[in-house]
Amino acid sequence: MARARVILKDWAPAMITEQIEKKAMDGLEDACERIANRARSLCPVDTGKLKATIRVRRLKGDPFLNVRVYAGNRDKGGAFYAHMVEYGTVKMGKKAFLRPALDAMKSNIINIIVAAGV
Repeated sequence: MARARVILKDWAPAMITEQIEKKAMDGLEDACERIANRARSLCPVDTGKLKATIRVRRLKGDPFLNVRVYAGNRDKGGAFYAHMVEYGTVKMGKKAFLRPALDAMKSNIINIIVAAGV
């Protein structure tokens, strides 16, 4: 049985993994920005506070490499009520904007990540 030996010059698997990870995260962040834009267009507007709080965050140092779309905040006088609008309350029907935005983009997310060069 013949054996072959291959020597790869400048082989750095950690660097390759980091490059792929960065491209994937950039693509995921782009997909989340599109979801956030869609959510902004679907968000019901009364004062505009809730719509202004829709944002994308890439969690640095997170072992799960999450990128998240948030709505609302807990600041005094802020839009603390995002979950109430999304899911409704006993006194108010739901006016979902985040979940429909995700549903509208689901089929495109993989394509967006692949287009980022992964």
